[in-house]
Amino acid sequence: MSTLSRFLLLLLCLALPLAGWTKTEEQVVSSFTIPNEWVGRVTAHKIIHLPLIPSGGELHGYSISAADTRTLTKAKLIVGINPELEPWLAKWAQANRREKDLLWLYPAPLPSGSHLWTVPAEVKRMITRLKTGLESAGVETSEDALGQILMEIESTERDVRDTFARLQPHERQFVTQHPGLENFAEAFGLKVAGSILACSSAESADPSAKHYADLLKAIRTQKVRVILSDEGQNPAAAQQLAKDAGIKAPTALSFEYLQKPGTPGDTWATMMRLNARKLAEALQQP
Repeated sequence: MSTLSRFLLLLLCLALPLAGWTKTEEQVVSSFTIPNEWVGRVTAHKIIHLPLIPSGGELHGYSISAADTRTLTKAKLIVGINPELEPWLAKWAQANRREKDLLWLYPAPLPSGSHLWTVPAEVKRMITRLKTGLESAGVETSEDALGQILMEIESTERDVRDTFARLQPHERQFVTQHPGLENFAEAFGLKVAGSILACSSAESADPSAKHYADLLKAIRTQKVRVILSDEGQNPAAAQQLAKDAGIKAPTALSFEYLQKPGTPGDTWATMMRLNARKLAEALQQP
């Protein structure tokens, strides 16, 4: 065999493994990091899957970029939580006639506590729906992997309940930066006493003077001691409210995305435990 022939054969051998990674027919794109992790777990990571919004990104009011459009165009299946929560994804699918390829994990009308991925019972239902949707799209899933993740959800729920179990009745209420954690609070025996922003999609907006005054009054009369802000978002309104109410600075939590791989909170289970621990500590502090 000539030197040139050997060289061409070597190039062919190197190209073959890469071909499997450039195939797009098995690619699944999720709206953000949390459903993306579920896709990887349910399929035992046998497919190419990625989130549109990376760790630290802003879910509310997101705008699809040209790069996102290229990614979505190549996707075999697109996974989102709910069209009310991710209207930008619903609009893109409609405009590009990809609605049949879009799987909503919670297609029903969205309740006031929009962050349904913080409620273990809802997470179980969404992951089961995800598995069915993946199979309908011709994507192979793993029954064993599903069983493992369902058991992990139950274990995480027990740990979070144990974390909040030591709280006294007067230590169980807090104010949030925007609506979203109402169902989480109800699931774990807590109470959202109010939200600074009236709408979860208005992250950059300020509360009206009347809403701010009413919220300040509620904090004082109900003796709320904790205000939450969103990690990575502008906490100015939360900080001012805490100052005016005469309570400690806001506690920053991150329920809207997973942390970068290899850091605390990089999975749904560790994200839930980490935020629960931070919240419980803040609620117990005088």
